[in-house]
Amino acid sequence: MTAPTAAGAREAVERALNPQAVAILGASDDTQKWGGSILALLRKFGWPGRIAPINPGAESVQGLPSFPSVSAAVAATGPIDVAVIVVPDKLTESAIADCAQSGVKVALMVTSQFAESGPEGAALQARVLQIAQQGGMRIIGPNCMGYFHSHARMNLLNSQALMRNSELVQGEIALISQSGALAGAMLARAYDLGTGFSFCVSLGNQADLEVCDFLDYAIDDAHSKVIALYVEGVKDSTRFVALLRRARAAGKPVLIVKAGRTALGQKAVQSHTASLAGEYRAFEAAVRAAGAVLVDDFLELIAQAAAWTRLPAPSGPQVAVLSGSGGGGAVASDLVGEAGLQAATLSPATVQRLLALMPEAGARLPLDLGAIPARQRTDPRWLRQVLDIILADPAVGAALFVMTTMPDMAGTAATVVDVNRESPKPLAFVNAASSAGAQAGDKLKSAGLVNFAHIKEALGYLRNRLAWEAYEKEAPALAGPAPTAIKTIVDALPAGLIGEHDAKRLLAAAGIPVTRGEIAQTEDDAVRAADAIGYPVVMKLVSAQISHKSDVGGVVLNVPDADAVRRHFGALQAAAARVPGATFGGALVQQQARADAEVLIGTHWDAQFGPLLMIGLGGTLVELLQDTALLPASAGPRAIRRAIEGLRLYPLLNGYRGKPPADVDALVDVAQRFGRLAMQLGARLPECEANPVMVAGDQIVVADARAVWQPDAAPAAQG
Repeated sequence: MTAPTAAGAREAVERALNPQAVAILGASDDTQKWGGSILALLRKFGWPGRIAPINPGAESVQGLPSFPSVSAAVAATGPIDVAVIVVPDKLTESAIADCAQSGVKVALMVTSQFAESGPEGAALQARVLQIAQQGGMRIIGPNCMGYFHSHARMNLLNSQALMRNSELVQGEIALISQSGALAGAMLARAYDLGTGFSFCVSLGNQADLEVCDFLDYAIDDAHSKVIALYVEGVKDSTRFVALLRRARAAGKPVLIVKAGRTALGQKAVQSHTASLAGEYRAFEAAVRAAGAVLVDDFLELIAQAAAWTRLPAPSGPQVAVLSGSGGGGAVASDLVGEAGLQAATLSPATVQRLLALMPEAGARLPLDLGAIPARQRTDPRWLRQVLDIILADPAVGAALFVMTTMPDMAGTAATVVDVNRESPKPLAFVNAASSAGAQAGDKLKSAGLVNFAHIKEALGYLRNRLAWEAYEKEAPALAGPAPTAIKTIVDALPAGLIGEHDAKRLLAAAGIPVTRGEIAQTEDDAVRAADAIGYPVVMKLVSAQISHKSDVGGVVLNVPDADAVRRHFGALQAAAARVPGATFGGALVQQQARADAEVLIGTHWDAQFGPLLMIGLGGTLVELLQDTALLPASAGPRAIRRAIEGLRLYPLLNGYRGKPPADVDALVDVAQRFGRLAMQLGARLPECEANPVMVAGDQIVVADARAVWQPDAAPAAQG
């Protein structure tokens, strides 16, 4: 048996989407049954290929000659490219065997009750897959709803959304979904928007052909301009990210909705970094760095993808808001800022041009059409002039039209259509009139323009499109300290949790500045260390069983003299004694650093996406605030700087209340050194965290750190 290859998958996807002959196992005259509805839908849209219904109990099905088996159909009519399996799960093994032995290239397994149903189903799925592989046949599914290829007029997707359509609408969006039911919901939304798909596939259990195989095909498909993905899990994360990068290089946007965003991949107790780097956050960091776009929900996914095929990109983040009411404009303006965009301000020259068309009170943003005399606002020529003038302003990057219930809504929509046909900037249209604005929505639908359902949906498109256009692939700077210096440290590290002293030695070997410190086993040793470092000093409890020292009173700041050192040494011993099972390993006496702000920098090894870099505002409240950014460890300086500037508490680093601003370039350099260390050590360093990193102007130093060391893990770096 030959293992499936990527090249074999490409050939199978090509064959599946462009078959010459299709067999349907379980075909029926009853269109209420799956085998009946799939056959009816395949015929409905005028596919010109050969159809072989397979039903051993009937001579004909839906007026077509029927065959008792695929082998009988092949003997009578010729080769079959795709076999649709709609028989009960107990019959699938014999059905798949017949298909494989008959030379079928692809089996579309709609039948369920496989791996999704438990151990018995999983075993059945494995047996079916083995039979297919032995015969050189590829499988889509099982437990899926099928697929279609609009440009071939070929439909094998069993969806109520298609049953009402008179045609298989051709489009430029490739839709790849792990959920068949959601694929149907997305098709229904596309129908309401007047948009179509190049192809659509639901993948179910992905026993064989999977998301990456169809993504690979879509990148090279001339009909597919935008790729929309609904993803629950990724089988091969390395290939997935590589394909996202290839799509980005090809100029094809990939929009993704990922299910399971709140589930943590691994429950970690050793560091804040690991507990904050959940499964979705790792996925998010990897795909954003590869140039993909993340969307919140599946209906918005379709609206944004449709807009991408019809609207131009904003020229900047400044959004001019127009509405049928003052309240609508005010709410939209608030949401513009919350979306990370800017409410536009018109230039004086633009205001002067508008004053020739309206009262002075109206010639400002947000523009309230309700404040304009009716004889003007109901004149399409007047509205067209106003929109053209606003969009021509260099200080406007895009416009947002929020249509409330108002006179001549259909005429207003027609004007919006005309403007979008000619303007190099987008005019996003939101039908806030609901069903009262149905005629306006129909105008946009017939023109293939998106009728956004709500303001946030429209702003999501503008924000994501602007970010995608501004994306710059950044080659990581991987030069760093000699691996020999790091190897000397790690060769002596024990497996498991690494305390502060050894963790900081590792960081220092990687070129990261750390506070001076020495572990003292006695009061006299502690005094000698403090005298050498210089007062005041910090004293910290050393215990292999205590990770977060401040939680048990194990950190003392501003220790001023030798007497205080002796007193606090005893207090730290007592603190360790109060923790069941904890042993006292001495006191770490270290230099006290000054800080205008405290930062967390850490790394985390993710089983799917490799080494990740986290940076955020630090201190003891880091888990409560959760103000952190996660990036691939290979991130370059521009990406790290953007992440820092995107933190909610970034003003604390930027001269808050008269404090000197932090040297962000120096902070970026320190963060990059963490990333390089994580890449060099790979899975052997599953966690490493510095918190706090003390920042005072250009003085940056790690005051506390911990790590986890797994010397037997695979050392290969990823990024």
